[in-house]
Amino acid sequence: MRSNIRHLAKSAVRAMGWEVRRRAELQVHSAGIRHAEVFPAATYSPWLADEEFQRVYQTIRNNTLVDMYRCYELWQLVAEVAKLPTGDFIEIGVWRGGTGALIAKRSQLMGLAGKVFLCDTFRGVVKSGSRDATYVGGEHADTERAIVTDLARSLNLDRVEILEGVFPDQTAEALGERTFRFCHVDVDVYDSAKDILSWVWPRIVPGGMVVYDDYGFHSCVGITCFVNEERLKPDRIVIHNLNGHALVIKVK
Repeated sequence: MRSNIRHLAKSAVRAMGWEVRRRAELQVHSAGIRHAEVFPAATYSPWLADEEFQRVYQTIRNNTLVDMYRCYELWQLVAEVAKLPTGDFIEIGVWRGGTGALIAKRSQLMGLAGKVFLCDTFRGVVKSGSRDATYVGGEHADTERAIVTDLARSLNLDRVEILEGVFPDQTAEALGERTFRFCHVDVDVYDSAKDILSWVWPRIVPGGMVVYDDYGFHSCVGITCFVNEERLKPDRIVIHNLNGHALVIKVK
């Protein structure tokens, strides 16, 4: 009986997915990147039982455009990189501080000594170019540093430092010789992502990772193109998560 129920449930999900894809116009970028609705059939939802995550998420949810699924993955990935012996945390593209505060709180709860650096222009997207389908610059400027500071204070975060300005151009010098176990990139456009990785990759410790929030989304084709280029390099493992994340893990 249970087997039949599972079979029927999976069949229904598949039918729904195919129907939506049939109705939806297939979107193809000039780079050959295709987009259609994605409906994974898995049902395991550990975020529903994680009470600590839920408490933090309810605090930060209005300060982020990132959905619960990706927020929970960030929460879990911080716990994974806690296994590494050294390295700070950095997020570039903070907006109103939701995911940065989530990362910092998880790091704090894990007892990690490293700092969490939150980097943003606080005047919107920069470095948009010909590889970016929808961004022209200045999007997501509806924020300010004080909003992030207030959120960090509400969560009693004690190791967060905010760097205001274009990263790495204007603010990376403040980081000196620090190394990083975790980098979250949420900048939406190709050239910004490329400049960030050029700076941060030599400073990522072996086993550390860079997470791209925007990889799986139609509006951020520049990020998709950039991460796909990273697949060709031998010192990293690139993983596409169907929630929209791309994970890049340093192997040497």
